[in-house]
Amino acid sequence: MPHSKSRFVLLCQQSLALGVVAAVLAPAADVVSLRFVAPPVQQSQAGAPGPARDVDRATGAQSGTTSVVDTRPVRPTVSTVPLGGVSKAGLRALAGRATRTGSPGGTAQLAAAETAPRKAPRAAGQDLAALSAPQHVGGLATVGVTWSPRADVPDDTITVSLRTRRAGTWSSWTRLPYHTEEAPDPTSAEGRSARPGTDPVYVGRVEDVQVRALTAPGQVPAGMAIALVDPGAASTAVEKPAIDTGAASSAASADDSGAASATLAASVTAKPTIYSRAQWGADERMRDRSSLHYGEVHGGFVHHTVNANGYSRSQVPAILRGIYAYHTQSRGWSDIGYNFLVDRFGRIWEGRYGGVDRPVVGAHTLGYNDDAFAMSAIGNYDVTQPSSAMIDAYGRLFAWKLALHGVRAGSTRQWITKRYLPAINGHRDVDQTACPGRYLYAKIPTIRRLAASYQRSFAPRARATNLVGLAKPDLVVRDKATRKAYLVRTDRTGRAGAVTWTGQSFAAADQILSVGDWDRDGHADVVARSSRTGLLFLYRGDGNGHLAAPRQMSGTSFAGVRLLAAVGDMTGDGYPDLEGQPRGQAMRIYPGNGSTGFRAGYVSHAPIDATAQLGVNLWTADGAPDALLRTSSGLMLYPGNGPGGLTHGSRIGTAAGYDWMVPVGDLTGDGLFDLVGRERATGRLWVLPRSGNGLGARRPYAGDMRRFDLVG
Repeated sequence: MPHSKSRFVLLCQQSLALGVVAAVLAPAADVVSLRFVAPPVQQSQAGAPGPARDVDRATGAQSGTTSVVDTRPVRPTVSTVPLGGVSKAGLRALAGRATRTGSPGGTAQLAAAETAPRKAPRAAGQDLAALSAPQHVGGLATVGVTWSPRADVPDDTITVSLRTRRAGTWSSWTRLPYHTEEAPDPTSAEGRSARPGTDPVYVGRVEDVQVRALTAPGQVPAGMAIALVDPGAASTAVEKPAIDTGAASSAASADDSGAASATLAASVTAKPTIYSRAQWGADERMRDRSSLHYGEVHGGFVHHTVNANGYSRSQVPAILRGIYAYHTQSRGWSDIGYNFLVDRFGRIWEGRYGGVDRPVVGAHTLGYNDDAFAMSAIGNYDVTQPSSAMIDAYGRLFAWKLALHGVRAGSTRQWITKRYLPAINGHRDVDQTACPGRYLYAKIPTIRRLAASYQRSFAPRARATNLVGLAKPDLVVRDKATRKAYLVRTDRTGRAGAVTWTGQSFAAADQILSVGDWDRDGHADVVARSSRTGLLFLYRGDGNGHLAAPRQMSGTSFAGVRLLAAVGDMTGDGYPDLEGQPRGQAMRIYPGNGSTGFRAGYVSHAPIDATAQLGVNLWTADGAPDALLRTSSGLMLYPGNGPGGLTHGSRIGTAAGYDWMVPVGDLTGDGLFDLVGRERATGRLWVLPRSGNGLGARRPYAGDMRRFDLVG
């Protein structure tokens, strides 16, 4: 037989054999559906919560106020298995499955498969590129597949699937979701070191897993590997959520400077409780501390993890550890990608490190990570309806988090990085992905309504120093000659009225600040800085226009701090804060801690070249405290981004002609913060009302006040 004809016959034989193998390999319906066999659980654990009993609508607490949680860090084990082509052992497993199910010719299929080339016939436009041998897994396993960043693998050119074996029986093939949009931004330090791959999928307690990859070119992406995550065994206890957003909590995360994260939302919103990272056993050594950074929160995104849905309450910490290990150890991210996660029982879990109240930049929605947060629902909501408890948890968390950063949950027009969007969105609203699944995505209008209802009284207004508790704010001044502190009361017309002595002097002070209700006793207070030591002293108000004797606030000297001002509740914990710029350093927040002084500070902005800061508190209408600074070019507004710091500055007006400018609160009755400026030439005081984000036409406030220094 001629050589060419013999090759033709051989190829025909191989094709026939491969056709049989391909029939085994090809999925009958390769849909995104996770139907792994989960360990049996009690109905009380596994049953989907019902709307009438899963949530206390008054408090937002789940019916079970405690849960089994971890009591110490657990380091998962991540095994990496190269996936370089079609494994003979993998083909044997397929042939063995055919024999067990009674298909004829199992031995012949195996023999043909072992001599087959690696490239199988096309299936749905893609060819078999890789098939692993069965891989043994231990514990409540999580599985994912990654490949080299050098490999260009568009979403529509690859299908990665897995199957699991339990009690000797293989499951059907199930797709491992892969989309390029759920990742850190590629220009970030985290993104530059990231490794592409599928989502991690929790498979539970099974014996073996097998993975295959179909690609359009029929070639294996460079560096393809399977990540097998064993989350490890934990020491457990029954505890309440460690983070109570309705009260200060020492369990909240702290940033790397040591500042405790506040966990109080604005009083107008729901106050969800959150299980902390420690309660799911997060080993903080696994994350990249240097990559932690903060952005802004203009909106939020709804995601799902695409895990199996039949998990029990006690398995959730292990699922979170599996996702955390896969994101950090296999994908090369700095931390778990999501800011929050919620399970099917309605329990909220802290995700990425950095403080639940602060604008931590995550790795969840490519292109929008810097200006938004995300909460991911644990499960696959393309095949299962989310529980009512989960939807309510979304409403409460989004209401609290958005209000904390000055965003209305019902807003339909928020500028998020590069486009206008509603305040609450699904991942698929901005990227080519099915996330968060068709059933959860259909609930987003409900989540928006719930969040807006929990924010019904959300109406940020200016808060002013008012030592006498009247409707109009007052003004504290110091006599230049006697150094006594006086109170200028505002009359009903919005002009200066009676001038009364506060009972105290500021003889040794080089700066005096009206700080609002510093100790939260219901009365406004004043803080003075010693010109000799730089120490701060608190003068507590009594509500009748008098100040108590000074009390030293802490042992920290503020002698070298420029631009010091009271900026309102920048951290969101209910206490006023200070902001200033140490000589030669960046701007810093000094979080107030009542009469005891301060918690550790943190950087709020790069150094600013200015002559004074005006503590305007809420200047813009978004509810986040802002900063107004006086520079050589005029007044510069630096809007706040909620707890965490300031955004880029812009000029809003001129300061020419005034030797003093101080914030006083709402003098005009429009609910907005106003300034008082002293005219350099005449000494007269003028009300400088806010108009938009700038200043409107000035109004008279008082006559010649050159004998006094104004207190800011």
